[in-house]
Amino acid sequence: MHTSLMLTCDQVKNVLRAILHSIFFHRLLTNVTPRELKILDTTVSITDSAEVDQLVEEKILEFVHHTNGHAQQEKMAVFFYEKRLKKNWFQFSKSDEWVCWEQWTLHISRIYPQNEQERSKAQRAVAKQLSQCLLGILKMANDYKEHIPSITTTEGNPFPFQIATPSKQESWSAMLKRLLVTDAPMTEGQRKVTSNAKSHSLPVPGSATER
Repeated sequence: MHTSLMLTCDQVKNVLRAILHSIFFHRLLTNVTPRELKILDTTVSITDSAEVDQLVEEKILEFVHHTNGHAQQEKMAVFFYEKRLKKNWFQFSKSDEWVCWEQWTLHISRIYPQNEQERSKAQRAVAKQLSQCLLGILKMANDYKEHIPSITTTEGNPFPFQIATPSKQESWSAMLKRLLVTDAPMTEGQRKVTSNAKSHSLPVPGSATER
């Protein structure tokens, strides 16, 4: 899904918070306790996931820091992944990779009201955009389900996820291409094994590349 928004600088954080939480509410396919978030007189259904809360806040801060209030237009994307066994050339090497099965992209343009009348008009316009966007997320989540992979575990969230924000080190198109299929993050135990191996200059077959 691609969504375009025109926001004033002081509305960016709250609107992104509402949209990101709404996406996760409809696509975090695990047991959650619904909560409510009130933004621009609109009630947004959100999950009780502390992991989602932390990720959303971190990525909003990253986005605002990167754009620094000067960029006219920027993007943000949410990825949902299926864990698959990575195909390796050597049969003795095994590792997991994440394969994206759904992507949500937000296009954010900045508007700069010059007086109180323009600010009031902009706030009404943003509130309308937010309501329409939330309805669009609900419709997409309900209408498109056939592509969702089978859930094979009852322990925790079956599908990993991440949020991409603009980077000065990488173009947006290159980042999207890289994130469509990516190595699964290392566990703490894998990090220790890899660290010890590097200190002895020994290769570790099957180690996943840490992002």
